[in-house]
Amino acid sequence: MYLTLIIEASKKQTEIWLGDDEGHFVQKEVGVMNTSLLPGDYIVQFDLNDDSLAYPVKLDKDLQLIESVIIKGPSCVPPIPEI
Repeated sequence: MYLTLIIEASKKQTEIWLGDDEGHFVQKEVGVMNTSLLPGDYIVQFDLNDDSLAYPVKLDKDLQLIESVIIKGPSCVPPIPEI
């Protein structure tokens, strides 16, 4: 069963990066992300750079989120993928 995740950035040119719980990026969009995913734990980052924070997202129902609300919540260190 896939769930809908919509994330809207504060600016139209902002990159939205979505990663799985192991640190692998699975999707990138600019401005708005509208995707369908399996339920689970994900991380989201905005405009990747050395000091960008990651924010956990638990997808257990359809979600619609905006950047300004996400960045007010808890942040986390993104996991480093193992190869």
